[in-house]
Amino acid sequence: MNEAIRSFLESARRAHLATASAKGIPHVVPICFALVDEESLVFAVDDKPKDRTRPLRRLRNLAENDCFAVVVDRWDEEWTRLAYVLLEGRARAVPPGDRRCAAIAALRARYPQYIAMDLSASRHDVIELRVERVHRWGDLTDPAR
Repeated sequence: MNEAIRSFLESARRAHLATASAKGIPHVVPICFALVDEESLVFAVDDKPKDRTRPLRRLRNLAENDCFAVVVDRWDEEWTRLAYVLLEGRARAVPPGDRRCAAIAALRARYPQYIAMDLSASRHDVIELRVERVHRWGDLTDPAR
């Protein structure tokens, strides 16, 4: 990721994660995320309301098929300001330890809501999205500034 892409991603408050089951059935959900290095971002299975009677579909899909796509976009009624970054790669669960703690710290630093929610490396699963391909479209700098 170059600096323009990294800056665009860091300024975004949410992304959309696309996964697919082993049968290729797609599923897209918004996620809160944090960049942890030049090649990966993370998200956590937090305490926002979810159906807890079975594993989340995004996690089931990633267990069956670790390929993902993430889209971060900027929408504006002024279409000259439209832009997006598409990230593709493979996902993995982050095991307990230093990397999971660092991921949780990055998420808590990015989203104050996670402090109040008590996002924790001991209670919450973390998924690392290792980026293999990046596609960008539009002017990633904010033309309105």
